[in-house]
Amino acid sequence: APGHDSSQEMIRAGSGNGVTGFPLHTLEQKGACDMVRAHWNGAVIAESDDTVIIDGNHYFPADSVDEQYLVPSDTTTVCSWKGRASYYSVEVDGQLNRDAAWFHPTPLPAAEKIQGHVAFHHGVQVDDAVVSPPRRSFLDRFRRRPGGAGHTAVDTPAVVADLDDASFRDALGNNVTIIDFWAPWCGPCRQLHPMFDARAADHTGTDVQFARVNVDENPATASTYAVMSIPTIIVVDADGQEIAREVGLPSKRRLDQLVHHAGSVAGTITGGIAQ
Repeated sequence: APGHDSSQEMIRAGSGNGVTGFPLHTLEQKGACDMVRAHWNGAVIAESDDTVIIDGNHYFPADSVDEQYLVPSDTTTVCSWKGRASYYSVEVDGQLNRDAAWFHPTPLPAAEKIQGHVAFHHGVQVDDAVVSPPRRSFLDRFRRRPGGAGHTAVDTPAVVADLDDASFRDALGNNVTIIDFWAPWCGPCRQLHPMFDARAADHTGTDVQFARVNVDENPATASTYAVMSIPTIIVVDADGQEIAREVGLPSKRRLDQLVHHAGSVAGTITGGIAQ
C-alpha cells in the first residue's frame, strides 16, 4: 500500500535540484467531523475523516485507500521541501488514469505529517469545500494579461495555455511552443510569470505559442522532458522535440533570447533581442 515500507522500492536512484527560498506552505490536519472522499469513474478510491492538507491537496491515510484501484507507476518527481514523490495510476472498470495518485515514501522533515498518506489529481474528484477549485482546462481558459490584482479577465483566447498530461501533445499543433514548467508553491516561478505573460501577449497571433505546465499535477510531461528543477523553460517544435532550455529564473535578456530563438525557428519574429 502507498506509504508502507514496501513502497520505497518504487523510488528511482538519483535526486533533483529544487529551487530554494520558498514561502511557508499551508499544512492542516482535518478534524474528526470532516469526512473527505476521493472518487473517479464511479468508484470511491479513498475515504477518511483524518486527511492532512498541504497547499489545498488532501493526503489520505494509506489504510483509507482502496488498493484494488491502484496500479504501480515508475514515475517519480521531486519537491524541494516535501522530497521525492512516487506515483500510482488509478484503474476502474478497465479505464486507466495514469499517475493520478502520489505519495512521499520518505518525506523531508517539513512534510513529515504526510508520510504514509496518498493524494490524488488528474480528474480524481475530492469532495470537500476546502480543496482548491479545479484548474482551467485547455479549451476553457481566459486571457491572462500582466496587471496584478484587480485586473479584469477578458473572454478571449488565452495568451498562455495551461497544459496537462492529457492535452499536451494535441496542444502543440503546428507551432513552436515556449513552455514554463512551474508549481504553485515555487516563489521564483511566480516571479517569472509577469515577464513570461508579457512576452506571450506581445506574440499573440504568431506561430510561437506560450504554455505552462504545473509539474505537481502533470508529472508525466515533466518526466518526459526530464524537468528536475523549477522554474524551467523549454522551447519545443511542433513535434515536441526540445530546441532550447533554461533552468532557473532567467533575466529579461535571457528570456528575450529564448523567445527570439523560438521565433527564428518559427520564422515569425522580425525584431532583435532586447538590450
